[in-house]
Amino acid sequence: MTKRLTALAVLIGTLNVTAVYAMSPDDAQTMAQKYRALAQSYEDLAKHYQAIADAGSVKIKQNDTAQNTKTATTATQATDSAAANAKVPVASAAVLSPWSDSLQEQKKPVAQSVQASKSSADTAATSQAQSTSSLSSLNLPEGIANDDAVSQKKPNIAIADPWKGTSFGLGGSIVTGNSAATNYNGNANISYNPIIPWKNTLVMSYLYNRDDMPDGKGVKTNKFQATGTTSWNFDKNNGIYGRINYLNDQLDTYSYILSESIGYQRQLYSNDTMSLTSSIGPSLTQQKVKDTGEFSNALGAQGGLDYVWNFTDTSSFKQSILVNWTADDATTYQTNSTLSTEIYKNLILQLGFQINGSSWASSNKKRANTVTSTTIAYSF
Repeated sequence: MTKRLTALAVLIGTLNVTAVYAMSPDDAQTMAQKYRALAQSYEDLAKHYQAIADAGSVKIKQNDTAQNTKTATTATQATDSAAANAKVPVASAAVLSPWSDSLQEQKKPVAQSVQASKSSADTAATSQAQSTSSLSSLNLPEGIANDDAVSQKKPNIAIADPWKGTSFGLGGSIVTGNSAATNYNGNANISYNPIIPWKNTLVMSYLYNRDDMPDGKGVKTNKFQATGTTSWNFDKNNGIYGRINYLNDQLDTYSYILSESIGYQRQLYSNDTMSLTSSIGPSLTQQKVKDTGEFSNALGAQGGLDYVWNFTDTSSFKQSILVNWTADDATTYQTNSTLSTEIYKNLILQLGFQINGSSWASSNKKRANTVTSTTIAYSF
């Protein structure tokens, strides 16, 4: 506070020296009155904070005196009790019931402690109210009156660990001999939540499967999928979202499917271990048929459900469903089921089941494809 007052005084003096030749005597008189009033305001504020500091010092001294008195009284009582016990015969002491007396004596300090804590809380609340009231009575300028740190407006609450929930996993197998084959799978679940209302997720998965036999069919699966979502919650249950979904399957009907969507999301259910969130909004979808090369870019709608169940501190189940409909009656859908459990510290075992489907397919293609995978992941 002293540094701020000194800086303000220097600034005022500089302004006075600069402007003294640029104003009339009446204007100078008016400005002098305003600066005198401002100086008086700062003097009153300094007295106010000094009074609070003095009151705190007195209270600390009173507490120390009371503590010393209480300690001396306790010591005196202990001495008197020892003397009284020394005078009691052993026979009469055996008749006494020690449990009731000792329990009663143990309960008294607890009750006194609770009462003292309550009194301290009431005193603190009263002191804060008096401080706020006295600040208002000083008739200070707005910029000075709002200098109280307790009354400052808090910003959005930042999250201590914004990357919590992020994980990267790898799995696969290499088979040699009579059934030679190669399989790889990987996934990444990236979560970034810098502040409470804002959430960002990026989920990516890749699956590769090849038959290595001389008369085999070669590559049987080569699929990459990614879904990025950002959302902002207005309150606990309502918010908006933006989502981009990309699917590239070299052996499916479509070479790729890309969809963008924005809309409304709502948390339908939530407790300590479960949550169910829905989303719906318009979408724009680009897709290309592999056999014919036909490309389409159509408006539509997209809806989704996300379910999370943390049934233990180290195990969880997640289920997501995403359906995208376009005006040319080309509906695509995908589901992802993931069961995760911690096996050692940050290492997680994940079991996944995925379905990708469409409302139509080429004559030699199926409308739905499933993937079952096992992955060892590292979680942050």
